[in-house]
Amino acid sequence: MKKQFQIAEKMSLIVALLAIAASLGGLLLENLYKDSEAIRAVWFVNDMITLFVAVPVLVGSIYFASKGSLRASLVWVGSIWYMLYNYVFYMYGAAFNDFFLLYILLFALSVYSLILTFVQINPSKFTSQLLDLVPYRAVSNFLFVFAAALGLPWVMLVIHFVQSGKAPTFEMTIVFATDLSFLVSVLIFSGILLRKKSVWGVVLSAMIMLKGVLYPLVLIIGGVVAFVRVGVWDAFIPLYAVLWILCIYFYKLLLRTIKV
Repeated sequence: MKKQFQIAEKMSLIVALLAIAASLGGLLLENLYKDSEAIRAVWFVNDMITLFVAVPVLVGSIYFASKGSLRASLVWVGSIWYMLYNYVFYMYGAAFNDFFLLYILLFALSVYSLILTFVQINPSKFTSQLLDLVPYRAVSNFLFVFAAALGLPWVMLVIHFVQSGKAPTFEMTIVFATDLSFLVSVLIFSGILLRKKSVWGVVLSAMIMLKGVLYPLVLIIGGVVAFVRVGVWDAFIPLYAVLWILCIYFYKLLLRTIKV
């Protein structure tokens, strides 16, 4: 188990270092991104959040997990999931640029790191006394509401495009595909496992909710910056803000029951 932890730790630290390089490049290289001004604004904010929030959370969680903290292990899993989800968008959504291979490497290493991080989690640490304290119903209800609030608008938009015979923009296609597969489906699956009082329901719920705490910052701040720069307003920003606040609340509600 110790060897598995060391491998997972090293792989995750490599992801953190590569994320620092990718974020610094996005912030400092003026002509790196070839997208529209509105999309460039989102990439800029995304790089800031990744560099100054997500990476420190990832590195800090690895450190405290190495000290035996189960709560830190859950944060670690969530941080790696953020990296995986994040660089899906860079890999497929950003116009081809000099960091294309770096985005692919970051996504691939995040997948491997996530697997290794899951492996090093010891389910026996979740004692029956600890599991009895988990607010299963409250958190699972939120996960289902979250999935519906985000998934239903996307599904309705997809159906609209199918019925109208019109195709969405390439960027919107990436958003639909990524959110419905990497976010909505995981929210539903996590909620189901949590209702069954499964240990992995707790792990997956903590994982997906950390992404729900970090990524809306990108969407909200990036949307505001895009509006200031080019006058394009994302109508979903109020929804992102509400879901962000709720994610913070329920994430804290879940983690505070994990006292180790």
